[in-house]
Amino acid sequence: MMKTKLSLGRKPFNEFWMNCMLNQAFSIAVSEEASYKDAAYLNIYRYYPWEAATDKDFRYPTIDALYYMDDPARFPLSQVIQTIEPGTFHNPENLLEEIRTTLDHGRNLSINVDLYDWLPGSLAWKRFHWYHYSLINGYDKERGVFYVIDDTLAGYEEYEIPEERLIKAYTHSEYNVNPSYDGPAYYVYNLQDSIQPYELKLTEVLDNAERLARELRKFSMVGMWNVDADPEKRQAHLTYGLVGVNIICNRHIANTLLFQSLREKGLIDESLYASLSEQVEWVKDGWNVVKDRFITGDFVRDRELAYAEELLAKERAFWITLLEGA
Repeated sequence: MMKTKLSLGRKPFNEFWMNCMLNQAFSIAVSEEASYKDAAYLNIYRYYPWEAATDKDFRYPTIDALYYMDDPARFPLSQVIQTIEPGTFHNPENLLEEIRTTLDHGRNLSINVDLYDWLPGSLAWKRFHWYHYSLINGYDKERGVFYVIDDTLAGYEEYEIPEERLIKAYTHSEYNVNPSYDGPAYYVYNLQDSIQPYELKLTEVLDNAERLARELRKFSMVGMWNVDADPEKRQAHLTYGLVGVNIICNRHIANTLLFQSLREKGLIDESLYASLSEQVEWVKDGWNVVKDRFITGDFVRDRELAYAEELLAKERAFWITLLEGA
């Protein structure tokens, strides 16, 4: 008998935001084995300058995780996710049934969508076109809806998507409107047959702390956030800058959780934990100030650049504190 309702039972990993692919991958992993939340806290990240999608001359700082794209065998989730398989729908006219069939087989599917018509309450809703992949968690055929795990200003949660909106957002996705786009229509996450618990190791945290201290010494804000004075361009630049700063703010939530986990596991002592907590809190609060200035438009480039340089130096200092204290 054909199913009319299904849920894969994935719980949104919403402790902090990384990017659409990483948050959905950790949603799958932590739903399978709760210990993988520690893998999300692990400090395998780097700062890098990014170019705005619609304006290559505008550069802004952001953060990305190491390994998950270029060396997945070294990424912790390789112990949960065997492969991330790209796919193309056989018949776009039968889009909804193909998605439901994939879900019926217990497979986790992430579809390329245009955020302009995707989720009310998101940053892009009815404001601008922005493309990403959204994790489908289930469906209710009788009600004509799908359940997706995705991000809005209200948080990273499960949301209901009417069938017609899914069709529209997919039809207008980058996969369908950009001839030069080389990404797939969707990804399917194939899981390992056997999933072992994750173990957070102090040696790995310290190795990354040493790398980050070295990289942060060299990372420069020169050329960043060159926001145009023209009102329309200014708003677009502020939006891009906000996206990058938001990821940095969230990474420091992760660093707070990392230090908490190290303390709870007895890998660092109370005095070191207290020092690290105070330092990371200062850095986190600082980036939130910068984030608010992007949101409100109270952006003064020289002031923000100088403050960001100070925050990067303070971050380098707390990684050195960890290295010396541990």
